Amino acid sequence: MEVQLVKIEREERHVLENLFCYYVYDMSEYMKWNLAKDGTFRGYDVSKFNPYWNRDDHIPYFIKVNNELAGFVLIRRYPSDLTLYDVDQFFVLRKFKGQGVGKLVLAQVVKAFLGKWQIRILLENSGALSFWKSAVSNIVGEDYTLSKANDVDLVMFFIHFEAAS
Repeated sequence: MEVQLVKIEREERHVLENLFCYYVYDMSEYMKWNLAKDGTFRGYDVSKFNPYWNRDDHIPYFIKVNNELAGFVLIRRYPSDLTLYDVDQFFVLRKFKGQGVGKLVLAQVVKAFLGKWQIRILLENSGALSFWKSAVSNIVGEDYTLSKANDVDLVMFFIHFEAAS
């Protein structure tokens, strides 16, 4: 299985926006978001993607498995602490879950951007917490911290670690 990160070009943004509907659908289990009147989960503000094509410290990637679109990962410098790389959004289509795709993606991203990292996880999303702890452990062993803190308007789990060459 070949897992690739492919930078999302500006003209491909609409594909990210389409995929994001599936992400919002998955997250609605925890966030209790409602469908729009037209039956879609398009109730998010797509202008939040703008920094990914307007700033150097925001990097959008498609995840591809054997050259098939499998999800996305949005990496940025964390706004309140620019020394940290932050996994802003991360999504793998269900078809590819449980195959190690997410762990390979994290390893590739961290290798590309060495330094201090954080990953934020909703408190209610125990499956994601388990995944991220395992994925981070594959990179740094037990050399990470897990804490709870505010992220804008939500209390979330935070995983902090540092990746060096």
